[in-house]
Amino acid sequence: MTLGDGSTAGPCRRPARRTLARNGTAPERSSGRLPPAAVATADASASAAPVTPAAAAAARPRRPRHHGLAAGLALLAALASGGCAPGSTSPGGASRPALATASATGRVHSAASASASATASAAAASTASGQAGAATGSAAANAGLPPVRFSPQNPPPAWSGPLPYPILVADEQNDRILEITPDKRIVWRYPAPRTTALSRSYGTSGDDAFFSPDGGSIVTNDEDGGTIIRIDYYTRQVTWHFGVPGQLGGGPTHLNYPDDAYLLPDGNTIVADIRNCRELVIGPDAKIISQWGRPQQGYCRTDPASGLFGYPNGDTPLPGGDILMSFISGDRIALLSPAGQVLWNVEAPDLHGGYVSDAQPLPGGDVLVCGYGKPGSVIEFDPRTGRVLWEYYVTSGSGELNHPSYATQLPNGNILLNDDDNNRVLVIDRASKQIVWQYGTGIAGAGPGQLNHPDGVDVDMWRDWLHFPPPTGA
Repeated sequence: MTLGDGSTAGPCRRPARRTLARNGTAPERSSGRLPPAAVATADASASAAPVTPAAAAAARPRRPRHHGLAAGLALLAALASGGCAPGSTSPGGASRPALATASATGRVHSAASASASATASAAAASTASGQAGAATGSAAANAGLPPVRFSPQNPPPAWSGPLPYPILVADEQNDRILEITPDKRIVWRYPAPRTTALSRSYGTSGDDAFFSPDGGSIVTNDEDGGTIIRIDYYTRQVTWHFGVPGQLGGGPTHLNYPDDAYLLPDGNTIVADIRNCRELVIGPDAKIISQWGRPQQGYCRTDPASGLFGYPNGDTPLPGGDILMSFISGDRIALLSPAGQVLWNVEAPDLHGGYVSDAQPLPGGDVLVCGYGKPGSVIEFDPRTGRVLWEYYVTSGSGELNHPSYATQLPNGNILLNDDDNNRVLVIDRASKQIVWQYGTGIAGAGPGQLNHPDGVDVDMWRDWLHFPPPTGA
């Protein structure tokens, strides 16, 4: 089957990085968010009235205050015609080799003893809470890095200028994660020379990367590789993982394009399993505790109240325990309780032809969301009324966005985002709507000042890099 650029997908081959056009015609080029595959499931016809924020507020006390597409039916029917499981390959084809996996006991095995049915578990024991734990001053000093002494609630000294703190950048196509200061120094990276071959074997794609609640580790997911890993910030080794590297699939041991994995304060990990149309809660023992979203037939639809999770691509945890989710199918955004109850469910505002990506909470209950397209957009809206409160949308010139996938508000009110296909990370001044800080030249590369399809950002609120000498070689 031709995908629009001359490449083909056999009966069971994974298609190239593309998104499906809204009218089901030839897919548009998009190197950042992968197209939803036809997921073999049942009962796609269930539909219930959306739960509005107003209705949710009436039924439940307000809590205190952390890709959608229309169905491309013709293309998906062709993808599904081979009848293969998601992520499998055609006869004679091959997925990326499984480099390592782990048994339910947490013992890591070599590739020779890896089993596709083995449950990926902890590569090294974590603390009882499931977190690696923030480094002590001596441990940080031994690593040549500043210790954890701050938090988002008690932030470190801020830098002057538009970007107040260092940022973590998931540089996807360079297979690396970087920490970059406001003055554009790279002070941390993964993998590093000290990273072992075993840790490297779990993959490094860096589709997204987020700090743990205590700041002592980083959770990142590899969409292509089907894995989630947790990296100790100071040792730069993998301490926990889920999924079988290089094998996309479903069930209790595999993932199919995992997106936005977060470590929660209770030690559990959540992830949006895009092509399996489900949201997972995974325990410290790397076993699935909860699954939200049930099987569907063909193109996945979105109706969370009925258990239909149409290609979830965002699942941001909020301080009170709720989870703000976004769904490619139907351009839906929903707030779920820690138990998975739908508190409200709304359609995103007009995203100018793009689809919804990674909704983020703002003070007062508003939502910031990216329109993943070209030109791309960043929009703030009130989910209670649907009213757009702020928007960045430039259709030409250096300010035009090309498939932005994640945006968040900085403590100073500016907007930080990754402009994926323009190979850059930006800070936009909220008042002037001008780009006031940029890392990345716009040309894909791995050299100084370059990125290659950055697909996720986070802010380091745990360390004082302003008053710490830059490490040698990062």
